[in-house]
Amino acid sequence: MANYAIFDEQYYLSQYPWLKPAIDAGIIKSGREHFEKFGQAAGLTKISRYFDEDTYLEGNPDIKPFVRTPNNPNAPFATGLDHFIQYGCEEGRTRVSAEYDEAFYVATNRDLLPFIQNGTFKNGYQHFIQFGVKDGRLPTSFFEQGYLGNHPDIGQFVESGTLKTGREHYFKFGQFEPSRSATFVGTSGNDILTGSGAGNVELIGVDVEAPNGLRRYESDGSNEFDTLTGGSGRDKFVLGDIVGFRGGTLSSRQFYIGPGFATIRNFTQGQDIIQIGIPLDQLLVFPINNNRDLAIQTNGFPVVENGVFIASRFDTIAVVEGGGNLNLNLLPGSSVIRYFLG
Repeated sequence: MANYAIFDEQYYLSQYPWLKPAIDAGIIKSGREHFEKFGQAAGLTKISRYFDEDTYLEGNPDIKPFVRTPNNPNAPFATGLDHFIQYGCEEGRTRVSAEYDEAFYVATNRDLLPFIQNGTFKNGYQHFIQFGVKDGRLPTSFFEQGYLGNHPDIGQFVESGTLKTGREHYFKFGQFEPSRSATFVGTSGNDILTGSGAGNVELIGVDVEAPNGLRRYESDGSNEFDTLTGGSGRDKFVLGDIVGFRGGTLSSRQFYIGPGFATIRNFTQGQDIIQIGIPLDQLLVFPINNNRDLAIQTNGFPVVENGVFIASRFDTIAVVEGGGNLNLNLLPGSSVIRYFLG
């Protein structure tokens, strides 16, 4: 049975604007009607920001022999999308677009697992298309809402369909522009994040959501062993952040308290920074592994355990590979949020 849940009316019409006069004239009722009656068989594939024909065929090579080409005009499917609508969706094929990562989406929405297991949803992708897009859930580690919020000039191109997403802009153009900034986020499990870009790149190994465009931390790094690798630009490795006001003062949140820590790689002295929610006098910073690496540990940082405040000591929150000769210093103007520079 054909499944058209992936179809996005607005995006389809933005990609095939020549359909609008026919709709205005009443020749066809909608883009959806056109696609089902004509477009699908004619080989039109731009029906969603989160489906890409080439990605689907490359990720599902068993389908290629069954898709029509000039050398194979009698194949049963007009396109890879035609196969996806008729069979691939029901078969649970999720390698459909660079703009969607099934493993990431399921890992950051673990509440979906029971519904996938009982068959309510075939996979995370089905949930994302039906609900996640509207809810503002992230489909990849690229922090889409933050990028569009920081660069409103790109939003108009996404809205018009010239670009699928802010992520597409970043990887095609933005990462080569020093004025652009981007954020990559992790899950509540173990993650490997790599910075990419000539500008400011923020790496956050914990689970981050963005309801209403606002950043919200869904995990705190406990029991996580994340690897954050810097790129060629100015990287910020985030180990803590401001989360709101408490008692009239700003409240910070420190990640990786307890089991788990972040491994920081490719830290460039004088260029990159480490953001920590702990004052310097509550930290231990010292070289390890024959002075090759740098360990960052707690030293009297107050935490709540079983409802009681205790002082956390000797808890490793990060290891900076190759940073054994570095000293962390408070950056000027960062008296509330603690930024430490190597």
